[in-house]
Amino acid sequence: MTVGPTPSPKGVAPQPKVLLLDLDDTLYRNHEVPTIVKERIQAYMVQKLGIPADEVAAKTLELYLGHGTTLAGLVASGHSIDYHDWHEFVHHGALNYEELLQPDPSLRDILMSIDLPKYILTNADKEHAERCLARMGLSDCFQGMFYFENVMELAAANGFDTAHAVLCKPNPRVYTLVCEVLGVSPSEVLFFDDSSRNVAGAHGLGAKTVLVGTDKPCPGADLAIPSMHHLPAAMPQLMDTPGLVHEASHHGAQSGPGLPDAMSAGPSGSAAGTAISVPA
Repeated sequence: MTVGPTPSPKGVAPQPKVLLLDLDDTLYRNHEVPTIVKERIQAYMVQKLGIPADEVAAKTLELYLGHGTTLAGLVASGHSIDYHDWHEFVHHGALNYEELLQPDPSLRDILMSIDLPKYILTNADKEHAERCLARMGLSDCFQGMFYFENVMELAAANGFDTAHAVLCKPNPRVYTLVCEVLGVSPSEVLFFDDSSRNVAGAHGLGAKTVLVGTDKPCPGADLAIPSMHHLPAAMPQLMDTPGLVHEASHHGAQSGPGLPDAMSAGPSGSAAGTAISVPA
């Protein structure tokens, strides 16, 4: 079984070779999570960076809008941040994953029905991503993931000044680097995100994009769906499309709760097995 560049009928978009999916507010939606995270970010700014409490709300928004994430904005502003401490304070030590997230067998069935390579691309760190996916029962639905640590490692290896800046969505360089690792062009990617900025960043490079969380499209989104559960109705052509993922699993490819780091994959979607090492 192969995924070949078969011609598409006139007026029909070609089948993507890779699906790239955001995590938070895309694969799940619980309004308590961003509320808690926002509160913890502001608490971090007050307690650990000494920013006046009456300034943090406006500062958080300013940095988020200007730099993609508040963390990226703080680093760009000259603050020295211990990244592990930041993620522990904002996510791991603040979120009760068992209470806030639930298994989602319906979404699991949808993802497993798409026989194309699927990867997570999140601005969050590895531990947060793994804990979310494990709690939802989705870990083995993906061939790998790109998260804060290995995106920063990729950035450093490609000349980005990670000592003084954070590379994150919606910076187009993130999508470019991810596509290079996966061995595909942006036009061969179908990208899902809840952020209109992130969707627009990928769309500007030629990716097909789906805005998740609304049924109202925005500039840069090829499609908008209220949730990932609406995907089969919105894009039935993705479901049970012959590819390489299921065939690989039939031949003994490892499948289980341990999700690999982002892996080099050829355009056909066959993983080359080269994991990106992440410093401890």
